[in-house]
Amino acid sequence: MPTSRPAIDLVRYWSEEEFAESQSVWDELRGRSVADPLFMAWDWQWLWWQHHRDLMGGSLAIVACYAGGELVGLAPFYLHTATHRGRVRASRLELIGSTFRDGRGVFSEYLDIIVDRDRAAEACAAIAGHLLADRRWDGLVVGNTPTTGPAAQMIRHHFAQSCLVREIDPLESHVVELPRDFASYLGTLSGSMRRKLWNQRSKLVDPVLVVAGPDQIHGVFHQIDAFHMRRWNSPQYIGTARAFHFALAPLLLKRGALRLSTLYSAGTPIAVMYNVRLGETEYNLQSGFDPDRSTGLSPGYLHFGYCMEAACHEGVQRFDLLAGGGRFRQYKRDFGTTEVPLITLQVIRARRLKFLYSVYKIVAGGSWRLRRSRRPDSILMEAQ
Repeated sequence: MPTSRPAIDLVRYWSEEEFAESQSVWDELRGRSVADPLFMAWDWQWLWWQHHRDLMGGSLAIVACYAGGELVGLAPFYLHTATHRGRVRASRLELIGSTFRDGRGVFSEYLDIIVDRDRAAEACAAIAGHLLADRRWDGLVVGNTPTTGPAAQMIRHHFAQSCLVREIDPLESHVVELPRDFASYLGTLSGSMRRKLWNQRSKLVDPVLVVAGPDQIHGVFHQIDAFHMRRWNSPQYIGTARAFHFALAPLLLKRGALRLSTLYSAGTPIAVMYNVRLGETEYNLQSGFDPDRSTGLSPGYLHFGYCMEAACHEGVQRFDLLAGGGRFRQYKRDFGTTEVPLITLQVIRARRLKFLYSVYKIVAGGSWRLRRSRRPDSILMEAQ
């Protein structure tokens, strides 16, 4: 006869010390959840917080819930002061990894709460009850979250009755479902795309794909910046982004997850790519190419081809191009991607803020306006 599971009997906030020491239990719970293995992993969340705490002027508000001593839910929020509609300052709870409509900091996707998949409903209810009982916050933001994920369901089911809930800033991540055979994948693409990913290899001179080791990491990041400076007159890895990724990349390398690579032709770098491989998914975080080599050649696409071919051969099933597009069009659809919708949910609790947004709704024409959002760095990622 099966034994009954213990009920959730403790819900509380973690201290910063508990967060710092929680890697094993955090990632063990994430493995029992549907939360993303990159952006919701302890490494990303902890480093993001360490590099944005002073920038955002916030304090931790991570909700943890337990059942019989077992961790079954985490809601990694932080509390900070935000300005609404450029006028009213108020306290906001926001998921770690998100800086809502603030151009500073490192952009994160697939943000969510982390709940045991077998106890999702009760964990979401416990987390929601704890958050609603906390009177410190006036508003709450869950940014760039899956539209049907636990956080989105929690907000819709438990916050809409007493708070104003806005669903705004839609995004789509773009995922390629890879077969084992790269030739089969090429056969699904248009002729022009096959030329860019495959046929143009004949134009390269002694092509070599080099994956960075510990001593090459900084050099590849500098090469990305060099390409971006030549094409966009702006580097990619400066300030907080530089410090965060310079700290993250060695940890990923140690775990065997980093795929930081350079494509050479005739001994000269023509394209660089910053990928992360976790389980059956490879994420493309950043890419760049030599704009002087793009006449009659697509070095960025060729680099994608080499990386996707290797991923196929090594058993990767999903190549995630993430959200954002190119300068003039959504080039990621060229890869035959499946779109995964993301949304930002904004919860307004304070009366003065509800009034402010009701006025805005009238001014905006009677309905909430969905503002199309994109990754702040996405314009720099177009493959050519």
